[in-house]
Amino acid sequence: MALEIQCGKEPMRASRHCARLGATAACTLRLMEEAQRGDARMGAGVRSDAWFGSVKAASALAEQGYKAVLQIKTGHGLYPKKYIETALEAAPGGVWKVLESIYQGTPLVDIGYMYSTRTTLFFVATKNVGSTISGAPYRMKYTDDWGNIHSREVERPAIFSQFFECSNAIDKHNQACQAELALEKC
Repeated sequence: MALEIQCGKEPMRASRHCARLGATAACTLRLMEEAQRGDARMGAGVRSDAWFGSVKAASALAEQGYKAVLQIKTGHGLYPKKYIETALEAAPGGVWKVLESIYQGTPLVDIGYMYSTRTTLFFVATKNVGSTISGAPYRMKYTDDWGNIHSREVERPAIFSQFFECSNAIDKHNQACQAELALEKC
């Protein structure tokens, strides 16, 4: 694990990797370097929520020998988001689209996943980090017209089954910082 204190927008621009990658991708790479030192680096991996995810971050991590599965939200520059959205526009939940791409000589995998009929999740991953064939399904809960709770299994790629297995640890930490401990308000 690693922690980096952010010193504000201007001071962080002088930090390592920032000039080449931009602030967010540079932060992601620095955190991984700090967390994985020495020979443990090769094959080490990172799974990140949407703040850290971008094509630049995935490529930089791959160049250093790290494996990565990064969710994409705001950092969608260089990512085929519109193409994936259009391809999955009428698809039901449990459908995904996998594309292979190369950014500055680094092979990457771009994945769009229809989580439900209304929500598409976007990810970029380093090559060979996981399988895109069907994995453990997600159990979706929903309420019917009479208020009864039902559930159904939604297919998803194996790479996402593994990703979501541990992603809640990040959310629990964020919730503690934001709500329970109210660190930002203090």
